[in-house]
Amino acid sequence: MEVSQKNFLSYIVGVAIISGIARVALDYLFRILELSPIAYYFTFILAFILEIYIIVFVIKKYKKLKNPLTIVDALKTGIIIMGVIGLLYCTMAYIYDMYIDPDFQTNMTLRFTEQFSPDQLEQTKQNLANQDRSKSYFGVIMYTIWFVFLGTVISLIAGSVYKTKEASK
Repeated sequence: MEVSQKNFLSYIVGVAIISGIARVALDYLFRILELSPIAYYFTFILAFILEIYIIVFVIKKYKKLKNPLTIVDALKTGIIIMGVIGLLYCTMAYIYDMYIDPDFQTNMTLRFTEQFSPDQLEQTKQNLANQDRSKSYFGVIMYTIWFVFLGTVISLIAGSVYKTKEASK
């Protein structure tokens, strides 16, 4: 059964959009619940593990449909998935941090410092007071690029593993 490149690309984009929405929902839920800093920052680890799983799953599915798998195919998969997830997540975070709760990041940082390094609390407050918030739109771009970089690394590793398994048969 031959699946066209265009159909599978649509599948990848669909998975990426659903994953991005799930990532946004996960982060937003933990933001509005105002849990401890550890619980909030745990969502990053949880989301990262799920993103790795999703990329590996889609690459594996791609390999089954299009044999042999090329590294370029694997890279496209990871970059598209993490690019879409990153763009959705960073956009939500920007909107939330700029318009919904502008003090969220400051309060979370202070709570984290208070809990784990109380002797650094005054320095942290001073650093936060000196922070330039006008460049936050730049942060959306930089963090989206970071997501794409992570997608590149994850897909490169997964693609190489599947390519090596294929060559060893």
